[in-house]
Amino acid sequence: MQISNDTAALNYVDYFTKQLPIDLANMAALRDELATRQGALSAAENAVADRAKAAEELAAARISAASTQAAAQQALDDAKSSLAAANAKEKELAAREKEVNADLTSRQSEVAKRETSADSKAAALASQQAALDIRSASLEAQEAALQTRVKAFQDKVAAISA
Repeated sequence: MQISNDTAALNYVDYFTKQLPIDLANMAALRDELATRQGALSAAENAVADRAKAAEELAAARISAASTQAAAQQALDDAKSSLAAANAKEKELAAREKEVNADLTSRQSEVAKRETSADSKAAALASQQAALDIRSASLEAQEAALQTRVKAFQDKVAAISA
Protein backbone atom coordinates (compact mmCIF):
# COMPACT_ATOMS: atom_id res chain seq x y z
CA MET A 1 0.00 0.00 0.00
CA GLN A 2 1.27 3.33 -0.89
CA ILE A 3 0.72 6.27 1.32
CA SER A 4 2.29 8.88 -0.87
CA ASN A 5 0.18 10.39 -3.59
CA ASP A 6 2.69 10.22 -6.39
CA THR A 7 0.97 7.27 -8.07
CA ALA A 8 -2.33 7.21 -9.75
CA ALA A 9 -5.38 6.28 -7.76
CA LEU A 10 -6.45 2.70 -7.83
CA ASN A 11 -9.50 1.92 -9.78
CA TYR A 12 -11.21 -0.74 -7.73
CA VAL A 13 -13.76 -1.68 -10.33
CA ASP A 14 -11.04 -2.41 -12.88
CA TYR A 15 -9.06 -4.25 -10.27
CA PHE A 16 -12.03 -6.38 -9.15
CA THR A 17 -13.11 -7.14 -12.69
CA LYS A 18 -9.80 -7.63 -14.41
CA GLN A 19 -6.92 -8.11 -11.99
CA LEU A 20 -8.54 -9.91 -9.01
CA PRO A 21 -9.49 -13.08 -10.94
CA ILE A 22 -5.92 -13.29 -12.28
CA ASP A 23 -4.49 -12.73 -8.79
CA LEU A 24 -6.90 -15.30 -7.36
CA ALA A 25 -5.91 -17.82 -10.05
CA ASN A 26 -2.22 -17.13 -9.34
CA MET A 27 -2.85 -17.51 -5.61
CA ALA A 28 -4.72 -20.79 -6.18
CA ALA A 29 -1.83 -22.03 -8.32
CA LEU A 30 0.62 -20.92 -5.64
CA ARG A 31 -1.52 -22.62 -3.00
CA ASP A 32 -1.54 -25.87 -5.03
CA GLU A 33 2.21 -25.64 -5.59
CA LEU A 34 2.74 -24.92 -1.90
CA ALA A 35 0.55 -27.90 -1.02
CA THR A 36 2.53 -30.05 -3.44
CA ARG A 37 5.80 -28.81 -1.99
CA GLN A 38 4.47 -29.29 1.53
CA GLY A 39 3.41 -32.82 0.60
CA ALA A 40 6.84 -33.47 -0.88
CA LEU A 41 8.45 -32.03 2.24
CA SER A 42 6.20 -34.21 4.42
CA ALA A 43 7.05 -37.20 2.27
CA ALA A 44 10.74 -36.38 2.58
CA GLU A 45 10.37 -36.01 6.35
CA ASN A 46 8.48 -39.31 6.47
CA ALA A 47 11.19 -40.93 4.34
CA VAL A 48 13.88 -39.61 6.69
CA ALA A 49 11.89 -40.86 9.68
CA ASP A 50 11.37 -44.21 7.95
CA ARG A 51 15.09 -44.42 7.19
CA ALA A 52 15.93 -43.68 10.82
CA LYS A 53 13.40 -46.31 11.96
CA ALA A 54 14.78 -48.77 9.40
CA ALA A 55 18.31 -48.06 10.62
CA GLU A 56 17.22 -48.73 14.21
CA GLU A 57 15.46 -51.93 13.16
CA LEU A 58 18.52 -52.96 11.14
CA ALA A 59 20.77 -52.37 14.15
CA ALA A 60 18.37 -54.34 16.37
CA ALA A 61 18.20 -57.12 13.77
CA ARG A 62 22.00 -57.20 13.53
CA ILE A 63 22.27 -57.43 17.32
CA SER A 64 19.63 -60.16 17.37
CA ALA A 65 21.34 -61.98 14.51
CA ALA A 66 24.70 -61.69 16.27
CA SER A 67 23.27 -63.08 19.51
CA THR A 68 21.48 -65.84 17.59
CA GLN A 69 24.68 -66.60 15.70
CA ALA A 70 26.64 -66.68 18.97
CA ALA A 71 24.06 -69.00 20.50
CA ALA A 72 24.14 -71.20 17.40
CA GLN A 73 27.95 -71.22 17.48
CA GLN A 74 27.86 -72.16 21.18
CA ALA A 75 25.35 -74.93 20.41
CA LEU A 76 27.57 -76.12 17.55
CA ASP A 77 30.64 -76.11 19.79
CA ASP A 78 28.70 -78.00 22.48
CA ALA A 79 27.50 -80.51 19.88
CA LYS A 80 31.04 -80.95 18.55
CA SER A 81 32.42 -81.51 22.05
CA SER A 82 29.57 -83.93 22.82
CA LEU A 83 30.28 -85.75 19.57
CA ALA A 84 33.99 -85.92 20.37
CA ALA A 85 33.20 -87.21 23.87
CA ALA A 86 30.77 -89.76 22.44
CA ASN A 87 33.35 -90.90 19.87
CA ALA A 88 36.00 -91.22 22.60
CA LYS A 89 33.57 -93.16 24.78
CA GLU A 90 32.67 -95.38 21.81
CA LYS A 91 36.36 -96.11 21.20
CA GLU A 92 36.85 -96.81 24.90
CA LEU A 93 33.83 -99.12 24.94
CA ALA A 94 35.05 -100.90 21.80
CA ALA A 95 38.46 -101.44 23.44
CA ARG A 96 36.78 -102.66 26.63
CA GLU A 97 34.57 -104.97 24.59
CA LYS A 98 37.66 -106.44 22.90
CA GLU A 99 39.31 -106.89 26.29
CA VAL A 100 36.18 -108.48 27.74
CA ASN A 101 35.81 -110.75 24.71
CA ALA A 102 39.47 -111.79 24.95
CA ASP A 103 39.09 -112.36 28.69
CA LEU A 104 35.88 -114.29 28.13
CA THR A 105 37.53 -116.43 25.48
CA SER A 106 40.48 -117.19 27.75
CA ARG A 107 38.14 -117.97 30.64
CA GLN A 108 36.02 -120.21 28.44
CA SER A 109 39.11 -122.10 27.28
CA GLU A 110 40.29 -122.34 30.90
CA VAL A 111 36.85 -123.59 31.97
CA ALA A 112 36.91 -126.12 29.12
CA LYS A 113 40.35 -127.29 30.28
CA ARG A 114 39.12 -127.53 33.86
CA GLU A 115 36.04 -129.44 32.74
CA THR A 116 38.21 -131.82 30.74
CA SER A 117 40.52 -132.21 33.73
CA ALA A 118 37.56 -132.67 36.05
CA ASP A 119 36.04 -135.25 33.68
CA SER A 120 39.31 -137.15 33.50
CA LYS A 121 39.69 -136.96 37.31
CA ALA A 122 36.09 -138.13 37.70
CA ALA A 123 36.78 -141.05 35.34
CA ALA A 124 39.97 -141.87 37.27
CA LEU A 125 38.07 -141.63 40.56
CA ALA A 126 35.31 -143.82 39.14
CA SER A 127 37.85 -146.45 38.06
CA GLN A 128 39.58 -146.19 41.44
CA GLN A 129 36.21 -146.53 43.18
CA ALA A 130 35.43 -149.58 41.07
CA ALA A 131 38.82 -151.04 42.00
CA LEU A 132 38.18 -150.21 45.66
CA ASP A 133 34.74 -151.78 45.46
CA ILE A 134 36.28 -154.93 43.98
CA ARG A 135 38.98 -154.98 46.66
CA SER A 136 36.36 -154.25 49.34
CA ALA A 137 34.27 -157.16 48.08
CA SER A 138 37.39 -159.33 48.04
CA LEU A 139 38.28 -158.17 51.55
CA GLU A 140 34.78 -158.95 52.78
CA ALA A 141 35.00 -162.40 51.18
CA GLN A 142 38.40 -162.97 52.78
CA GLU A 143 37.07 -161.72 56.13
CA ALA A 144 34.09 -164.06 55.86
CA ALA A 145 36.45 -166.92 55.03
CA LEU A 146 38.65 -165.94 58.00
CA GLN A 147 35.63 -165.79 60.29
CA THR A 148 34.65 -169.22 59.06
CA ARG A 149 38.14 -170.56 59.74
CA VAL A 150 38.22 -168.91 63.16
CA LYS A 151 34.85 -170.46 63.96
CA ALA A 152 36.06 -173.86 62.76
CA PHE A 153 39.23 -173.51 64.86
CA GLN A 154 37.22 -172.47 67.91
CA ASP A 155 34.97 -175.46 67.35
CA LYS A 156 38.02 -177.74 67.18
CA VAL A 157 39.49 -176.20 70.31
CA ALA A 158 36.21 -176.59 72.10
CA ALA A 159 35.97 -180.20 70.94
CA ILE A 160 39.48 -180.92 72.17
CA SER A 161 38.96 -179.21 75.47
CA ALA A 162 35.70 -180.82 76.15
